[in-house]
Amino acid sequence: MQDDVRALRAYVAEHLGDELVEWPGGRPGEAEVALVDAVMSIRARYGRPGVAPTGVHRAVAAYRALRGETALDDLRALAHLDPADLARAVGTQRTGGVLKAEAIVRAAEALTAVGVRSADHVDPGDERQKRAYTSVRGLGWVTWEYFGMLLGRPGVKADRWVIAAVANAVGRQVTATETKDVVLATAGEMRQSPTRLEHALWAFERSREVG
Repeated sequence: MQDDVRALRAYVAEHLGDELVEWPGGRPGEAEVALVDAVMSIRARYGRPGVAPTGVHRAVAAYRALRGETALDDLRALAHLDPADLARAVGTQRTGGVLKAEAIVRAAEALTAVGVRSADHVDPGDERQKRAYTSVRGLGWVTWEYFGMLLGRPGVKADRWVIAAVANAVGRQVTATETKDVVLATAGEMRQSPTRLEHALWAFERSREVG
């Protein structure tokens, strides 16, 4: 592990420099929006926000319009939505063979069943909550971690670009779990937020692929 941490620190110094790009900030205090964001982000482009949002931003804006509320922090409300109505708003993309809209509603149901109703209740380290979320078809621990990050909990979303960054740094293929562990350990040694380091690695690798 220590060799991998040294390799990633060298990679960061060479490619990212001293000033890491800022984490955009997520969806603090909005459990409903964070859950929509986390699930819709699976194998998707984030697109752009603004008056004509695209990608995940468009889905989030559509959810806000569907709900028509200013405070979107009640997973019970999301759990009671008809998945078909949600799909008409956010789109018909799939994960694990099911509509992402259905996975979102089922995740809200599963989380509320174990007492998670708002952002304040979400604890990524709680195994009961994690099992509830990952019991939903198409959802796994990576987006569970990201759900927490969007709500302001430190974490690492080990997606394809972050995995690629760590693999390029250490010179071999790595798993999502290995990626998370190396980024967390490296962030600790650098005295950086793991969320900020993860986002900086994600932004760099993504820019190389799509640039």
